[in-house]
Amino acid sequence: MSNVTCSDYPAGVVPARGVSVVAVIAKKELLELFRDARLMWIGGLFALLMLAALLLGWQQMQHMETERAAAQNVSYEQWLGQGERNPHTAAHFGQYAFKPSSPLLFVDPGVTPFVGVSVWMEAHKQNEFKFRPARDATSLQRFGELSVAFVLQVLAPLIIILLTFSAFTGERERGTLRQLLGVGVQPMQLLAGKGLASAVILGALLLPFVMAGLIALPFSTSHDTNVDTAVGRGVLMVVAYAIYLAGFVALSLGISALLKSSRKALVVLLAFWVINSFVMPRIMTDLVRSISPTPTAVEFQNTLVEARKANFGHDESHPGYLEFRNQVLQQYGVSEVEQLPVDFKGLALREDDQRGYRVFDKNYGALWNSYAQQERIRALAGFVFPLAVMQPVSMGLAGSDTAHHNDFARSAEVYRRQIQSVTSEDLIRNRKYGDKDYKASPALWGEIPAFDYETPDTGWVLERQWLNLAILAMWAFAAGLFAMVTTRRLTPL
Repeated sequence: MSNVTCSDYPAGVVPARGVSVVAVIAKKELLELFRDARLMWIGGLFALLMLAALLLGWQQMQHMETERAAAQNVSYEQWLGQGERNPHTAAHFGQYAFKPSSPLLFVDPGVTPFVGVSVWMEAHKQNEFKFRPARDATSLQRFGELSVAFVLQVLAPLIIILLTFSAFTGERERGTLRQLLGVGVQPMQLLAGKGLASAVILGALLLPFVMAGLIALPFSTSHDTNVDTAVGRGVLMVVAYAIYLAGFVALSLGISALLKSSRKALVVLLAFWVINSFVMPRIMTDLVRSISPTPTAVEFQNTLVEARKANFGHDESHPGYLEFRNQVLQQYGVSEVEQLPVDFKGLALREDDQRGYRVFDKNYGALWNSYAQQERIRALAGFVFPLAVMQPVSMGLAGSDTAHHNDFARSAEVYRRQIQSVTSEDLIRNRKYGDKDYKASPALWGEIPAFDYETPDTGWVLERQWLNLAILAMWAFAAGLFAMVTTRRLTPL
């Protein structure tokens, strides 16, 4: 960035008040930047990328939400339209649960393209999610994906570096730093003025998009997310990104004040940007996998199959089935299942499901805890490389992280178990043992309401992201201290 010279002050006299000096420095920086064609090209390109990312993300989100709502309605209508049927057969028929689009998904799609958008809720099984958009995309499409989060997390820091790497080294190389310090301008006034100018430039580039996004939020909410939650998340996301970008401004100015050459400052800052944006995420992903490994999808399913073998399912010769039958006969004081006042097969189905719930809760709980542990380990890199914590914060507030996916999966599983409970209880109460032709009336299907998922509120997100936010704030604060220390040590040569 360009800098204030002695000629900027009337008759070479430095203004008496420090605030005025900062304002004059900032004004001079802005004037020089606006005269520089680099800013026009960089700013124009950045605005085009942001606009394209916003429009593309909004279009994709609205398209996904429209399809989701239609598919969810069709699935429930098919459930209601089964007619007379055996309740257990109806439970196997099941329903689909389709994950709703978060109102901020157009900002950060997160893991959504990779974890699936729907799950089949059927009897006896907690199924994996299906229909993952990333699988349907070509390699070229995946390489070319553009999102607002990518622009802000990767491209915006690069723009900051390109605009500020010569903030102090340029003054030294042009010989104006000696003049500024000689007429009484304090180093901290220089830092404040240059920082203020950078903030104004970033604000001018980002504020229109921020306002447009916040205004659009109420119109993007569905019944799954209330307006207050959406706006609250949006405001917090703006604050988080402001901290992230402010830290890069401070870091870039600090490096420029520390080094003697603009070329060296640019090389150091670009090296940090490359590591932060591309190298660190790959290294940390491999590292957390070695420290806290998780099973592959095949291994996980095999573990579930082996654990479920302890349950009897429909196998009436299974030791578990025979043991449960004897317990029921003893409980009711009869010697034959035909003498029971309730349907034994209905009782057996309910018991098998409840045993299966414990298996699913244990294994899925361990898997999700492993994912959470990996995220905590990965966040440690955020003390040096802020993208490690900015990414989870952004995805968390956008509702597109693993925690939100798992919360939806839990909600779908609770609904599946409600289906199992209603159908099994109907068999227990109304079917006679051995009656293979028993069918429930369609009214039974209506006793199960349509699946309805409510997105967690902002407090739920903060409870899971407070550590990442704290690390991000500490990194930005440390970058600010670094800039202050290096600027205080400025010398004319």
